Amino acid sequence: MKINAQPPTNRLKMKKLIIASILGLSAVTAHAAESGAYVFGNLGYNTEKVKSQEGITDNKSAGGIWEVGAGYRFGSYFATEVSYLDFGKMQYSAVGEDRKTNVSVPMHAERLALVGILPVSEDVELFGKVSLNNVHASIKGEAGGVSASISKRKVMPGIGIGASYAITKNFALRGEYEYIKSAVNSMSEDSKDVTSGTNLFKLGVSYQF
Repeated sequence: MKINAQPPTNRLKMKKLIIASILGLSAVTAHAAESGAYVFGNLGYNTEKVKSQEGITDNKSAGGIWEVGAGYRFGSYFATEVSYLDFGKMQYSAVGEDRKTNVSVPMHAERLALVGILPVSEDVELFGKVSLNNVHASIKGEAGGVSASISKRKVMPGIGIGASYAITKNFALRGEYEYIKSAVNSMSEDSKDVTSGTNLFKLGVSYQF
């Protein structure tokens, strides 16, 4: 019986295909992240401020923010996070017929987020986030040496996008933009929005154990 041997050229092509397949599998494996707990911290800026309207002057945005939290990563593509976020403090003056009232609105929240992750390379990842935010807002006013305040709380949804860059296996830099529905607008008895909305820009670090 005559057996046709595979030409040397075809054998060489087959070897190259096998090697390429092994290298491709190795690359995918290298991008696979390990499951585990991590902690993170962020600093940033909140652009939210009271809208210009009759009787409102000197309105300043909430300004600097900070956040600390912890999360758990389930493989390469999914994580959950809990955190505490200080939104900063909006400030403005309300001018009436006979007096000027200085008002400040500090805000903070306890948060729960679900995070979807897209590995781009061995060091770079993109992520998207949806969150629930238990927002506490205090409205503090002072006029003529007399001060008063009221506090309200409301759960608000949020959505965000970001990216991270791994410095080491455990340590990474991260940046993100997040929009959270304004708690102050939702608490207002007026049907119109009274603030510009909660837009957060954040830079931070994370450490995975």
